Amino acid sequence: MGIFKRADSPYYQWKLQHKKKKYGGSTGTKNKSEALAFYLEQERLIKRNKFRYVGKTYGELVDYYLDSYHPNEQATLLWTLKYWKDYELEELSSADIKRLQEFKAMRVKASTVNRQFNTVRSILNRAVKNLQWMDSVPYWSKEIELEPNRKVLSKEEEKRLLRELPPHLRRITIFALETGLRKSTIVKLTMDMFDSNSGILTIPAEILLKTKKPLIIKLSIRARYLILELIEDKIRKQQFGLPQFHRKRNIFIYKGKPIKNPTGSAWKKAKARAGVNITFHELRHTWATRMLEAGMPEAQVAHFGGWTSTRMLKVYSHVNVNNFAGLKKFGY
Repeated sequence: MGIFKRADSPYYQWKLQHKKKKYGGSTGTKNKSEALAFYLEQERLIKRNKFRYVGKTYGELVDYYLDSYHPNEQATLLWTLKYWKDYELEELSSADIKRLQEFKAMRVKASTVNRQFNTVRSILNRAVKNLQWMDSVPYWSKEIELEPNRKVLSKEEEKRLLRELPPHLRRITIFALETGLRKSTIVKLTMDMFDSNSGILTIPAEILLKTKKPLIIKLSIRARYLILELIEDKIRKQQFGLPQFHRKRNIFIYKGKPIKNPTGSAWKKAKARAGVNITFHELRHTWATRMLEAGMPEAQVAHFGGWTSTRMLKVYSHVNVNNFAGLKKFGY
């Protein structure tokens, strides 16, 4: 086994047997040193079970794993295909990745770029750990993220906003301020998820797009009454021959249909009339900030908010030390 010459070819040939399987072919060179180097490289690849994966492209990798990613992540991977589809994975360098990342950073904010390129990092890690299509993932640094100016709704702003909102949007806004749940979760809540006796809301994993894990939380008294009022209202309407109430109905509806987007034109006009500049997602920031200022332990805030760790509270909370409750017992 090794390199040798055949009478019918000027090029060195190579041959190797590994685990009862034979490999071989032309080295493509007439130089003995180069032929030996070629042979040793093939031996390394074969013994590491990588020989059959030499030449695998980024496009093949994305095709292999695309369906396992969230639609938002799929969009990122499909975008990168425009630039790297035919790149062999072993040729994809740190410079290639960083160059495309910087190109993207010229169009969207740094946090978005870093989130998208974490998806690239994820699929390359799979190529290394799961498929052995690469020796290692190239290193590249993240874009520097500036601390964004996030809005927290004041009590006075809340009063003005709720006063201007139509009833169906007022209810969903109050619920967001009482629970800190995301808009995408709130609009998919159904009555069967709420236990009126215990005040427990059980949210299945399929509507929690971020964590993809079920969440069981106890609702505040105000949030409970909000749902109970909606139930009583539906039962009253039922007495007048309107569509029968059932447990699978969405909690938040308008004119008998689920509210799909509570931040449409009515929401925007109400904000303008109230003189309030806030996004629906910032109601989540407001809830987390208020809970921490009221003295709720970070672990509890993280649980009710659906975060897997307290680290994310650094992003979502914007506490004012003058608003902390119960500081006297600590000597302040």
